[in-house]
Amino acid sequence: MSELSRILVVDDNEAIHHDFRQILDRSEREASLASLDDLERAVGGEPVSTAPTSLSYDLTFVSQGEKAIHLAAQACAAGRAYGVAFVDIRMPPGIDGIETIERLWQIQPELEIVLCSAYSDYSWDEISGRLHPGDRLVVLRKPFDPIEVRQLAACLGEKWSRGRRLDLRLRDLEAQIQVEVEARVRERARHEEVQRRSERLQALGQLAAGIAHEINTPAQFANSNLEYLAEVVPELGNAIVELRACLDGIASGELDVATACSRAARLDLTDVMNDVPKAISDALNGISRISRVVQSVRSHAHLRDREGLVPMDVNEQVRSALELARTEYKHDADAVIDLAEVPRVLGDPGDLCLAIVNLLINASHAMRDVRASTGRRGTLTVTTRLERGHVEIRVADTGAGIPAEIRDRVFEPFFTTKPLGQGTGQGLSIVRTTIIERHRGSLTFETDEGRGTVFVIRLPLDQAGGK
Repeated sequence: MSELSRILVVDDNEAIHHDFRQILDRSEREASLASLDDLERAVGGEPVSTAPTSLSYDLTFVSQGEKAIHLAAQACAAGRAYGVAFVDIRMPPGIDGIETIERLWQIQPELEIVLCSAYSDYSWDEISGRLHPGDRLVVLRKPFDPIEVRQLAACLGEKWSRGRRLDLRLRDLEAQIQVEVEARVRERARHEEVQRRSERLQALGQLAAGIAHEINTPAQFANSNLEYLAEVVPELGNAIVELRACLDGIASGELDVATACSRAARLDLTDVMNDVPKAISDALNGISRISRVVQSVRSHAHLRDREGLVPMDVNEQVRSALELARTEYKHDADAVIDLAEVPRVLGDPGDLCLAIVNLLINASHAMRDVRASTGRRGTLTVTTRLERGHVEIRVADTGAGIPAEIRDRVFEPFFTTKPLGQGTGQGLSIVRTTIIERHRGSLTFETDEGRGTVFVIRLPLDQAGGK
């Protein structure tokens, strides 16, 4: 053994304590035998040896089980636990050895114990039935042979010592594994966050041209109407000046009423007065359209902290996603939007918007393929409902459906049926991660080849968000 083994001897007989000291305490035994050993070596012509004759132990003796239990608890608390205990089975008037062992193992389950008995107070079946000892208990009959005691002390002490070293090593390994696992979890979380941001930026990049068109068209429309107003406003100003001159002429007597009315009639402002309100209304509508698109982009591009979940309006994110993806589906499908009144749920608005945008883009591409081959315009149906404790978002298309042989793979990262360079295969994978891991929801789909596909997002109502 590489360290001093601590042994607890529990016996009510002081003579037994003396025997254990003689057997296991090297210093006491060597003091009584040293001169005889030296004499034997001298007679045999051998040099007198100063090497120890046996292993060393830290011995503690008690006469009652209660005292042993108290000392064992103190030793464990101090980090100096006993490795082996020799326990007598009979120790009147206190508790017997069986109960002592039961309580010692409650304090220190790994303690190696030798049960010393001169009587058959308990059968082995009774002992094992009460103690369930496994490999931690050895029975030693009295009177015992000193060699047996030394062997048990040495073997059990080494077994306990190795077990403790192994346990410490396992704890170190567990701590190292825990550190590595936590580091990998953090790295995975960081990677997922980077991937989510990258996917969001990629989606915005794919939509940038369409968004620019969405902004450019109403901007040009508003600009044309404002240019028209810029042209007619001076005419209106001139007309107002002319009318005022006519009125002033009538008031001063320089013009008669007939002449003034004739001059006013030549102005002919009927068309201008009809067109100006419409031009103003059209310009305002164009600017409003631009504002909605910009607001959708801002909502989508906002990056929240990973744990920054907030009560959110699901319908608002659906509308934002529809604005962002409009250029993807408007040429190939008609949109049918049916948004019910649903409670708020706890989530990340930007991530949810991105997930819905990806589903809308997938749906529009499916219907685009059908229109290219059949000329048939599709229908994109987006609905929200409250269903059994969940807010449900359904995105349905009238595309070709998902073939049976690839339905199990649609959520796999990097899996795509699109030609090389036209898809990364990350869209549905990101959607699934966002909905399931980020929002504790579910993502499923229903598909019918030749008729279309419905993707269904279910978000759980949360006490903080569902009020």
